[in-house]
Amino acid sequence: MGPADGLRVTTIGTAAAYGRPGEVQACHLVRAGGARICLDLGAGALNAITAHVRPEDLDVVVISHLHPDHFIDLLALRVYMVWGPGAGRRLRIVGPPGLREILARFGGEGLGSALVFEDLDGDAPETLIDAPLRVRHRQVPHLPPTYATRIDAGDRSVCFGADCAPNDALAALGAGADVLITECSFGVGAVPAGVMHLNARAAGEIARAAGAGRLLLTHCFPEWDPDEAARAAGRIAGIPASAAHPGRTVVV
Repeated sequence: MGPADGLRVTTIGTAAAYGRPGEVQACHLVRAGGARICLDLGAGALNAITAHVRPEDLDVVVISHLHPDHFIDLLALRVYMVWGPGAGRRLRIVGPPGLREILARFGGEGLGSALVFEDLDGDAPETLIDAPLRVRHRQVPHLPPTYATRIDAGDRSVCFGADCAPNDALAALGAGADVLITECSFGVGAVPAGVMHLNARAAGEIARAAGAGRLLLTHCFPEWDPDEAARAAGRIAGIPASAAHPGRTVVV
């Protein structure tokens, strides 16, 4: 796989549970081998992703866990796929058990016909896709269950860490990944006791343990400067690191 058809990761949204004015919540778009994979779909992400792909043309939407800032725009996606431009198409939604039931409480009309739900189950499931890609998941410590996702396209790879506390599972899943995307909720600050999130130091340590080629930080609360966090994490990891910015694409 050469540069022209390489793995491309476009940041759609970076905000955590709350963010700066105008920020879109968690979402990344991965494209490779003709496939289009959406990782998480937080508030505002559906509107933003339409600048890059028609939602009905996505091959799969992967939801990492059941916190609203990572899935809430599935409610808007249902309307889009039932009554909007996606009408008549079906879209795969892969995520933790219980996701469909949560959405149905807000309105279930057309939910089963427009969206096809597949549960992630176990510690290390895999999602099959009709493309020359391998999509693997691994449970990480956060709201149980929370799944990180790795996508391999030939000799290129990207690993998305979801939300998590410091752990070895993400480093194992992301071993040798060209790009590792991690949250950095608390920037260069300390993570409060008992809170299952990362800061710059923890993100850098995971990237170093994984032997990743590049670190991309997202999900930073607005009290912290994500660019400052990236510089700190990069020094710890010993690799290039940057903050994810909406609309920017990394070609792997």
